[in-house]
Formats: sequence, C-alpha cells, structure tokens
Amino acid sequence: MSTLSPDQHDRYLEVLEAAKSLYSGDLDAAMRWMSHPLKVFDGKAPASMVATRLETDTVIELIRRLEHGFVA
Repeated sequence: MSTLSPDQHDRYLEVLEAAKSLYSGDLDAAMRWMSHPLKVFDGKAPASMVATRLETDTVIELIRRLEHGFVA
C-alpha cells in the first residue's frame, strides 16, 4: 500500500471501511476479500481498484449490493 498516491490511499481506506462493514467489522475477513481477484472486476482484486474514483465507486457499489442481498 506504500506505493499508492495520497488520493489512492484515501480511496483504499474508503473501500476497506466499506468491506469491514460488509463483514460486520471483521478486518481480517475484509482484507481477505479485498485481496482476492473477483470475476466481476475482470480478475482484479478490490484492493487494486483504487486508481480512479470510478473504480472505487464501482467496488463500493458492489459492496452495497452484497450488503442488501443482491448478487454481483
């Protein structure tokens, strides 16, 4: 994570917080989910989806959908 720009770092933390919410505050589960490549992101891990605001919003939207029981 040290190679991220300040903006990317902030977006990473934003995604991490959303993932923690998805996993009821379980940081380890959230970090595992974030580091696992997902088909919905063409094999990219959610943690790597912080280069742009659009990517970050896409990950957060997926998390919100999962929280509400919608399949990706």
